[in-house]
Amino acid sequence: MSDDLKELNVITQARYQKAQAAMQVVQAEETKLRGLLNDLTEQEKSGRETMRHDSALRMTGGDLAWNNWIGRNRKILNHQLANVLVRKEMAFRELQKHFGKADVMKTLLEDAESKRRQARQTALIEAVMETKLNCG
Repeated sequence: MSDDLKELNVITQARYQKAQAAMQVVQAEETKLRGLLNDLTEQEKSGRETMRHDSALRMTGGDLAWNNWIGRNRKILNHQLANVLVRKEMAFRELQKHFGKADVMKTLLEDAESKRRQARQTALIEAVMETKLNCG
């Protein structure tokens, strides 16, 4: 196996691992934002239940302020999630590209190793035949 192929494999694997790490970061952000959206939904449910039983909140406009706060936060989180999903798509494409290169490199390395073994076997057979002819 050539040293160039080994060096190229190291570079290819490093880029693939970097793409995997980038994808994991984006997925963690997505998970965090989805969790925050779920928390917001739970807060909304509990807030509505509280307002249903508290007429003072409704009379003072607390329910409107609460709904505005929920809506504003949901809008912000959804906007952030949309941005993360765009980044996730780009990271996924980059990961696919580097996976393909790593897969091709794996095949090239396997082929080179197979050829090296085959050449070694051929050389051994020729050496045995040479020895047999010289002795026989």
